[in-house]
Amino acid sequence: MRRMLLAVLADAMYSSRFSDYISHHKNVLIDLITFTSISSAEEYVKHSRIDILLVSGSMACEAGELGNIKKIIVLSDGSYTGHSEYPVIFKYQPAAHILKEIFAQVAEDDNIPGMPIIHTSKHAELIAVYSPYGGSGISTYARNLCAGMAGSNNVLYVNLEIFDSFAEFEGNRDNNEYICGMSEAVYYIKQKKDKLAFKLGSIIKHHKEGYNYILPVGDYRDLYSILPEDMECFTDVLGSGMMYDKVVFDVGYIHGSSLKLLQVCDVVIMPEASGQIQENKQHSFERLLIRNGMDKVIQNIQYVPMKGRWAGN
Repeated sequence: MRRMLLAVLADAMYSSRFSDYISHHKNVLIDLITFTSISSAEEYVKHSRIDILLVSGSMACEAGELGNIKKIIVLSDGSYTGHSEYPVIFKYQPAAHILKEIFAQVAEDDNIPGMPIIHTSKHAELIAVYSPYGGSGISTYARNLCAGMAGSNNVLYVNLEIFDSFAEFEGNRDNNEYICGMSEAVYYIKQKKDKLAFKLGSIIKHHKEGYNYILPVGDYRDLYSILPEDMECFTDVLGSGMMYDKVVFDVGYIHGSSLKLLQVCDVVIMPEASGQIQENKQHSFERLLIRNGMDKVIQNIQYVPMKGRWAGN
């Protein structure tokens, strides 16, 4: 399966460090090639196409003369004043941040072709955390679960709540940041499926406790707009196209799409019922699954004692 070809045209030390980062993190979305001179890049593009060329500001003018390149992005030390049509990225920042900016550019640029879902030989374990009775603390449990697995696994936490406390929990109250969370992902799931992996690569954030995460929707209606087939596309990309070991979904709504999610997940974690009312709700939920031909989901449910593990919400 073809991946995006990213080329770096910069000094030998910078190119080597960037290449080392890509090799170490095994990014499934890109193939990387590095050049340290215009002549070497010129020779390459005679026979092959480059999707994205990252070029040092000092070489940008000459790089503009090269053909067979879909998009040029300038690596600047802050002093670049050349071609205004080239996007500029500050070069002295972590490579992970540079990649996020590149993925954002690719997702938005219609001149760069998208790609179908890239299936790798490695498939993440998909875990849903859900409760049919409210106030049981599933969000706290889901985040603690991610933190506990992060030491030996590459873990992603996906917040699928209609109302969320995640930003406040982290001390971040910038509402504008939600634009770059699940609401943004939902748009790409529905409109630009072939660019979804790149969009996710640009919005996924890293938590101090070692796992990555996607912020929740800014508007609950975005979740309810997801169709079951959209959810299947989303889980396909996360499960087999992003190199995660574990993906944990914090499910806070019930809908055709969330039922599809429970159906495709390997494990569904639910709190044990406490008292007759919760037992009745649990049985009602199980009957819903049976009516929808989802008996296998019941087999995949792991009930967890609430005491001491589900404190908070």
